[in-house]
Amino acid sequence: MAQPPMFALITGCSSGIGRDLAIAFAAKGVTVLATARSAESLSDLTSQYDNIESFSLEASNPDSINELKEAVSEHTGGRLDFLVNNAGTHYASTSLDLDIEEVVHLFQVNVFAVMRLCQVFVPLLRRSDRARIVQIGSVTRELPIVWQGPYNASKAALSQYSKTLRLEMMPLGIEVIEIVTGFVQSNILHHGLQAPGSSLYLPIKRIVEDIKYQGNKNGMSPHAYATSVVAKLMRPRVSVEIWEGALTKLIYLLNFLPLWLLNWILVRRFKLDLVKARLHRR
Repeated sequence: MAQPPMFALITGCSSGIGRDLAIAFAAKGVTVLATARSAESLSDLTSQYDNIESFSLEASNPDSINELKEAVSEHTGGRLDFLVNNAGTHYASTSLDLDIEEVVHLFQVNVFAVMRLCQVFVPLLRRSDRARIVQIGSVTRELPIVWQGPYNASKAALSQYSKTLRLEMMPLGIEVIEIVTGFVQSNILHHGLQAPGSSLYLPIKRIVEDIKYQGNKNGMSPHAYATSVVAKLMRPRVSVEIWEGALTKLIYLLNFLPLWLLNWILVRRFKLDLVKARLHRR
């Protein structure tokens, strides 16, 4: 008896990781329901792959999510096998210089939209024999990277939500898998580091930029990342966490250090003593 087609809904597919995840799932024979703010931006994907369909989604808009559910339900007959929450945004600022409105938007996209998507699509996932919710997380859930406290906090919130969701989905037969992402080449940092001219942290701005630039330059390619992640997600049994991307092994091991030692390492890595020295010169 022929197996029914599998459906994967992936958010944020216009570029980067999301685009390559769509291609990797399609290569496995999965029908991909790819989303972006503008469905037209996905025309190159849909023209190349017969099993990729495009849908519009503004992740921070509840009405857009509800409209997507109706469209997906009609397309799949009310069933979904994978919900891949990839859409996200970035905001890089120090804790003293941040714009609260920017942080609110960050959490709307990186956290609240994911919660709403899970809530809305669980009824479709329950009709699958092996439903999986896939959360694209980050190593910054554990590692306090300087100059991106809001982003770190959003990924920590996503991770803790996913851990709780995993337990609550067990009685429903839905697996929740968090992809703990290390350095992957992307344009997510194209807005740069935000700081006013009066910022106390200007002495280390170039240092932080160089660290982020090198991390992006030496990161895993989105294609390699997506191919590896999807291969693992398609297995009958999969770990509840998949660490993928450059430097994930090192960062994983850093989590076992005493907090005082980790702080000592990071203070020196980001040269935070330069901030202290500047204050003393005033």
